[in-house]
Amino acid sequence: MKDETKIPIVLLKCLLIIINIALLFSLSGCGRDMPEINVAEKIYSLNQLQEDFSQLRKEVKTKHPNLYLSDNDLNLIFDKQYSQLKDGMTELEFYHIVSPAISALGCGHTNIYISKDYEKYLKDYGKYLPLLVKLVDDRLFVYENLSSADIPVGSEILSINGKVISEITGILLDNLTADGYNQTKKYYILNHWFNAVYYYFVENPDEFAIEYSKPDQDMAFKVVVPSIKNSKMFMTTMSIYFEPTEGDVYYGEVHKDYARLLIKSFRSSKVKMSDYKKYLKSFFAELKEKDIPNLIIDLRANWGGTPNPAAHLFSYLISEPAPYFEKAMFIYFSLKKPVKPAENNFTGSIYILTDGASFSTTGHLCSLLKYHNVGTFIGEESGGGAVVTDGGKNITLRNTKLRIYCATKVFTAAVSRLPEGHGVIPDYEIRFSLQDYLKGNDPQLQKAIELINKGI
Repeated sequence: MKDETKIPIVLLKCLLIIINIALLFSLSGCGRDMPEINVAEKIYSLNQLQEDFSQLRKEVKTKHPNLYLSDNDLNLIFDKQYSQLKDGMTELEFYHIVSPAISALGCGHTNIYISKDYEKYLKDYGKYLPLLVKLVDDRLFVYENLSSADIPVGSEILSINGKVISEITGILLDNLTADGYNQTKKYYILNHWFNAVYYYFVENPDEFAIEYSKPDQDMAFKVVVPSIKNSKMFMTTMSIYFEPTEGDVYYGEVHKDYARLLIKSFRSSKVKMSDYKKYLKSFFAELKEKDIPNLIIDLRANWGGTPNPAAHLFSYLISEPAPYFEKAMFIYFSLKKPVKPAENNFTGSIYILTDGASFSTTGHLCSLLKYHNVGTFIGEESGGGAVVTDGGKNITLRNTKLRIYCATKVFTAAVSRLPEGHGVIPDYEIRFSLQDYLKGNDPQLQKAIELINKGI
């Protein structure tokens, strides 16, 4: 009898295991049908938001160099933003609170950006304004229409969802970062990533009520267009600095009366120093051999990188030894010593093209060239200048998981008498017009060639 009772007990245990497994699979199947919590809709308690804000404030106060604000002014800004926290805010609503405080630091190397989960969500599901636009003299124009609405290219957008363009650009400028008082860097971002930053800092609706005027018409039209899913519009305020470089990172063109050298990045991941040095040696030797009298250095859209490639280019553009850094981290101590002119250094007329994305290390190089009277600057104020911060630390806020890249060090080029808080101001300020954008003209390059032809 004892052995007979064991069999049904064992069978009963097996049956329970089978039922549990079946139930587990059933629940798993139901889970697939049930919508997960949308990261865009997830809310946080006031206590969680206050904890994250305090963490951010402490990190900035203890680590950031804070070159342009007094401690008192910085505290007032933090206090004002902290008072706007409310229970039940989403990640993006909290982002709207902390972002202006970071922007107020006047540090283009310090940026706060969305969480990894939100980033993944936007890559998969993000929807944006279906118009590609350009800002010209603070007016917003349609560069490409991705909607089905009859909005001709070249139309001026007067308002979006009831907000006039000046209000929208004001919000965006208050949230984007730049060194000191620089604005060209911010406008560069708006002209290349308007849809993304509009999503972050203004709104992200399912549809947009657009008021616009057609080219050469004064009449205002109104239309409602749905948002579109477009992964190419995705960009965080940090990844902007690492936008893909199309074509070769550096290359030259040699013409009869002038040469043009384009360098799109000084990042170590993009520029292999051995190949780079070999290329510059060959390029400048060719200029010497052919007795080319004019050189255009194109540093537009060059967000910077490490100083060594920039310093090596500097050696080909100077005639006397000159130090690169006045103040820098110990790993760049050698650049505080005079950089010697390279063999076959260029001694003809030099023209330097810059814009708002000529930032960081590129700003250092531009400042050095300006200080030593090397070249004529054409284009827009460079995004970076003689004083740059970096040595950044990556920080993730505990609850919302917003991320901040906080600069901790100051790098100063060996110059003086240049305006503080600004990039290099061009000798010839040339901006793109709407027609330049639409027709693919390059008025800054055209100006350099014009000056060369005139012998100026």
